[in-house]
Amino acid sequence: MIGIALTLSSGSNLLHVSGRECVCGTQKVLLVLAEFPEFQHLSSRLEISRLFFGQVAQYFEVVSYGKLSIGGNATEWITLPRLYDQYLLPTQQPDLGAIARDSFSAAAQTFNFTSYNQVLLVLSFYPSLATDYIPLPSPIATRTGSVNAFAVIEEDRDWSVYARSVALMLGLWADRSKLSGLGQLDVAASGQGDMSAWSKISFGWINDTQITTIAAPVRRIVLVNPIEIAGAASLAIRIVLPQIGDQYLIEARQPLGYDSDALQEYGVIILSVPSSPNASVQLRGVLRPDDVGTAIFRDLTEDLSIIALNQTQAGFWVLIGRLQDWRDSQRALYALSRATDAINAAESQNRIDGLDLARRLVENARAQLSIANFREAEALALSAETTATGANIPPDYYQAVQLITQAEDLKTEAQALISSQSVELASRGAIELENAKQAFIAKNFTSAKRGAQAAIELFNQAKQLDLTERIMGILGDIALIIPIAVLAYALRYQLKSR
Repeated sequence: MIGIALTLSSGSNLLHVSGRECVCGTQKVLLVLAEFPEFQHLSSRLEISRLFFGQVAQYFEVVSYGKLSIGGNATEWITLPRLYDQYLLPTQQPDLGAIARDSFSAAAQTFNFTSYNQVLLVLSFYPSLATDYIPLPSPIATRTGSVNAFAVIEEDRDWSVYARSVALMLGLWADRSKLSGLGQLDVAASGQGDMSAWSKISFGWINDTQITTIAAPVRRIVLVNPIEIAGAASLAIRIVLPQIGDQYLIEARQPLGYDSDALQEYGVIILSVPSSPNASVQLRGVLRPDDVGTAIFRDLTEDLSIIALNQTQAGFWVLIGRLQDWRDSQRALYALSRATDAINAAESQNRIDGLDLARRLVENARAQLSIANFREAEALALSAETTATGANIPPDYYQAVQLITQAEDLKTEAQALISSQSVELASRGAIELENAKQAFIAKNFTSAKRGAQAAIELFNQAKQLDLTERIMGILGDIALIIPIAVLAYALRYQLKSR
C-alpha cells in the first residue's frame, strides 16, 4: 500500500511499522481561532475545544485501535487586523499566508508553537468547502517558534468536519486525489463513520501481520474481521494484480462503533487501488453472503472472482478464486434461492410434511457453500427444492381446523354461563383455545389439535356443570313451594271447621 511521510515539529511520536511510519502516540494540536472583523465567530472557544479535544480526540483513539491520541489547546478568538476583502489576492482567493502570519503572531503571545506537532487554523469565514493543508515554501516565524505547515478550516459544529481536517493534516493530504472514491466509507473523504482499511494502512494502524496478501490468480478462503474491532487478527485482504500493478483491498464493515449509526455500506467491501498516484481509490463492490445478486464479484480481465461465502461472529469468510468459481457459486446460489423459495411457498400453503428434511438439506448446502464446495452445495439445494415441492399438508391440519372451529362455537355458548365454577372452567377453556390457535399459527398442528380438544372438554364440562346447578336451583325452589302449599291448605281447613 501507499505509505505516508510526515514532517512534524518537535515532540512527534512516529513508530515504524513494516516499512511505514505509524502515526501513533500523542499528537499535540494547537487550534488557532481567528475571526475577521466583519465575520464574527458563532462558536465559543469552549464549544470548539470540547468538540475537538472531546469527540474528535475520542474518535481517533477508537479508530486507531488506541495507537493515536490527540491533545493540545485552543486560543481565544483572535480578531484579525484587516477585513476579509483586504486579504484577497488578485485572483480573489484569500491570502492564507498573510492570514496565518497575523493569526500565529497573535497566538504566539500566549502559546509556544514548539510544544505542538500540528497547527489547525480555524477561521470564522472561509469560502472553501473542505479542509486545506498549506505546506509553506518558507516557515512563518513567530516569537515562540516557526510553523512549516498548517491546516485551515471554517468553524463548524459538526465533529466529523474537524476529524476530516485532522486526517488530512496527519498525512492523507498528500494522497487526497485517492480519497474521492471512498465517499461515505471514510471520514477523510465525506463520511461520518469509521475510516477505511486503506486509510488505516496508510497511517500504520493496520500492520502487515493483519493483512492477508494474495497474488492473483489463486484459490484461497480467507477470514476478514470487521474493521471496527480493535485487536482483530485479519483486518484486510490485499489482492495484487501482477499484470497491471493495481490492487484490490478487501475489508468488512458492520454496524459497530462509529459505524453503528453512520454505516453506508454493510458487508464485504471491495476497493480498487490503482497503481497510478493520481488515480482515486474506488468502491467496486459490497458483498453479502447467501444472495446470488450480492455475494459475488468478478473481474473478467484478471480471471478473478471474490465470493462472500458466509458470515460468523468473527467476520466474513471470503473466497478469492478464478472465474470458474464465480460460475459454480452462481449456480449453487441460484439453487439455494430456489430451494428457499420452495420451502417458503410450501410453508405458506401449510405443506409442512417433509419440510424438516428440506430445511436440513438447505443447511447442509450452506455448509458446503461456506467451504467453497459449490457443486456439492448445488446438488443438496436441488434436492431440498424437490423435497419442498413434494411436501404435503399433514392430516393433523384438517383435524386442528375442525376442532378449533368447534371450540370457538362452544366458547361463544359459554358466554351465557352464570355459575362461578362453570365460568372458571370456561376461562380455562379459553386459555387452551388461545394456545391452540397460537400453535396453529406456528404450524404445530399436532399441538393445536391437542389444545383444541382440551378446550372443548373444558367448555363441555362448564356447560354440564352450569346445567346441573340450574336444575338443582329449580328443584330447590320446588321443594320450598310444596311444604308452604300444604301448610296453607291445612290452615284453611282448620278455619272452615270452626
